[in-house]
Amino acid sequence: MRTIVLVILFLFIVTIVLPVFITQGCDMLKGPEKGYLDEKPYETVVYFHEDRVIRSMDLEEYIKGVVAAEMPASFHREALKAQAVAARTYTVKRMTSLGGSPNPDHPEVDVCTNSTHCQAWISEEQFRQNLRKQFGIFGYKKYLENVSKAVEDTRGLILVYQDQVIDPLFHSTSGGFTENSEQVFSAMVPYLRSVSSPYEEHSPKLTSRVEMKVSDFIRTLEQKFDGLKINSKDIPSEIEVLELSRGGKIISVRIGNKTLSGREVRAALDLNSTNFKIGCEGDTVVITTVGYGHGVGMSQYGADGMARMGDSYDKILKHYYTGVNIKRIGEVFDVTGR
Repeated sequence: MRTIVLVILFLFIVTIVLPVFITQGCDMLKGPEKGYLDEKPYETVVYFHEDRVIRSMDLEEYIKGVVAAEMPASFHREALKAQAVAARTYTVKRMTSLGGSPNPDHPEVDVCTNSTHCQAWISEEQFRQNLRKQFGIFGYKKYLENVSKAVEDTRGLILVYQDQVIDPLFHSTSGGFTENSEQVFSAMVPYLRSVSSPYEEHSPKLTSRVEMKVSDFIRTLEQKFDGLKINSKDIPSEIEVLELSRGGKIISVRIGNKTLSGREVRAALDLNSTNFKIGCEGDTVVITTVGYGHGVGMSQYGADGMARMGDSYDKILKHYYTGVNIKRIGEVFDVTGR
């Protein structure tokens, strides 16, 4: 009887378990979702501005810190994967070892950890501490793995347009539509086109409201813009929107005797976006804004919304970046770099 059981167990392993194991083992060597085990390791040179030190890092480990800092770990895995590919693309475009162009503010390194002109980054230890505070000592590992897996599952993948590495801008919340690049920045970029971004309802900054006294509103603007004059007794008549983008963001607006760009007003009043409306309630100026960020490229909350609707990371990326393809670094650059 024992012999029969052993024979049956052996046949089960040989005919069922072993073929599955072999198939899965082969699959691990193929496709972006399987990790690209044949992708060579790359190093990127990073300036850590808080510690004022420069060091080389494994590219994928650096990207884990960027995704952890740039996107909530509780986001859907497919959204995190989209962020990982965007962050890796941004970095690769600036890696001198691959012929990239670092920021002129720090030409001696590829990237830095200052989010004002590179990408945000957080150490693994700090990320763990933040997750423990947010999800507790028993819940944090799930979200730590969520980010780590998103990076590993897209290892070595970047975005290209006509075989050139793109500059993948992204922002928090678009407010319904992203923007054409030339309506926010100076240049028309073919892959940074305005597209719909309908699934952002869960963004805490989809809408916001700012209130200030009329006197503070006028003083702030007069300090920022020389020669600006505003009639404090009739604020509504002193504001006229001159041009709107497709997404509803203000391109130009007249305030008092000055014509200003939406970006200038946003910066002066520290608003969440250039999609704003200014009104009055008694002696209080009320400013309502929609969206958060410059609005160009991928909306992070929109990406999460798409993922929760069932879309994969590649569909998300190709939605927000028009006409792009996803390729391995080794397909774009030879294995020795440039």
